[in-house]
Amino acid sequence: MERSVFFDELKRCSQIVNDVFYQEKYRESFKPEQLRDAVYSYLSRPAKRFRPGVVFFSCGAVGGTEEQARLAAASVEVYHTWTLVHDDIIDNDSKRRGFPTIHEEYRLKAMDWGYQPNEAKDLGRNVAILTGDLQHAWAVRLLLESIELGVPVPVVLDLVGRMENELTNGLVAGEALDVMYAAKPITELTETEVLTMLELKTGVLYEFCGIAGASIGLGQSAAENGLVRAIGRFARQCGTAFQLQDDILGIIGDEKLLGKAVDSDIREGKRTTIVLHAFSNASSKEQEFMVETLGNPEATEEEIQKVKQLLIEYNGVEYTRHLAESIVNRAVEEIEPLPDSKYKELLLTWAKYVVNREF
Repeated sequence: MERSVFFDELKRCSQIVNDVFYQEKYRESFKPEQLRDAVYSYLSRPAKRFRPGVVFFSCGAVGGTEEQARLAAASVEVYHTWTLVHDDIIDNDSKRRGFPTIHEEYRLKAMDWGYQPNEAKDLGRNVAILTGDLQHAWAVRLLLESIELGVPVPVVLDLVGRMENELTNGLVAGEALDVMYAAKPITELTETEVLTMLELKTGVLYEFCGIAGASIGLGQSAAENGLVRAIGRFARQCGTAFQLQDDILGIIGDEKLLGKAVDSDIREGKRTTIVLHAFSNASSKEQEFMVETLGNPEATEEEIQKVKQLLIEYNGVEYTRHLAESIVNRAVEEIEPLPDSKYKELLLTWAKYVVNREF
C-alpha cells in the first residue's frame, strides 16, 4: 500500500475521533473553563493519530465496523494524551507538537495573570496534573459508552479492566523505569532491561489498541480468541519498535518536523539502546566523558554535540535501527493468519512506517 493512502486513512480516522471529542456533552463536563481548555489543548494540535488508527484497522481486519470502534478509538487517544501531559512534567519539557507543553502554557498564562514566577510555575504544574487526571477518567468513560454502540457488555468490561489494570500498571512501570534508569550507571544496565522498559512505556498501549479493535470486531475478549491476542502481540512489538525509532529521532531528527527539541534525551540522561551500544564501543576516556555529560544539566551545547557525535560514530543509531527492523519483522508474522483486506494492508503499512518515519 502506498504511504499516501495510509495517511489518507489516518486523516479519516482522525476526523472520526475529533468529532467524538468535540461533542457538547463532553465539552460541558469539564469545568472551570481554564481546565476545559487545558484538557483540549493537546487534542486540538496536529497529530498523526496512530493509536486510534490501530484500533480501527484491527477492528476492520477481523470483520468489524468503524462505527463500533469509534468510541474506543477516541478513548485510546485521550488516554495517550494524559500520559503525554504527565510525561512532559516529569521530563521538564517545554514543547509538545510545536507548542508549549501544558505546564509551560499555564505557567506563561499565570505570569500574564499577575502571578509571581514561583507561583506561576506551581500553577502550571498543578493544572497539568489535574488535566491528565481528567483525561484518564474521560478515556474510561468513552470506553464504557461503547456499550451504546452495540459492543457486548462483557467485551467492554474486559477492556476497561485491562486498561485500568494491565495497561496503566505497565505503562506507569515503564515510565518509572525510564526515570530511574537515567540515574543508574550505564555499565549496570542491559539491553534486555532497556527493551523491557520501552515495551512497557510504549508497547503496552499499542497492544491495548490492537486488542481493543480486534475484541470489538469479533465480539470476544482476548481470553476467548487467540487472534485477538496475536493482533495485540503484533501491535505491542511494533509499538516497541516505534519507541526505538523515537529514540533515533531524538538524536538525529529534524526539530521542526518533530515539534519538540532534539538532544533532550542526552540532556536528561536517557538510557537507550543507542547509548548502551555506543558506550560499549567507545574508549575508556570517551566513556568517562559520556558519563559526565549524559543527564548533566550544566553540560554545554558543545559537550552535548560531542556526545551526539559519539552515539553516531560508534553505531548506536545504526544498531538501534536494525534492532527496530528485526522486531517489526517478527511482529508481522503474528498477523499472517488474517485474511487479506484493506485493513490488514493498513496494519502492515503502519508496521513498515514505524521504523522509517522522520517525525
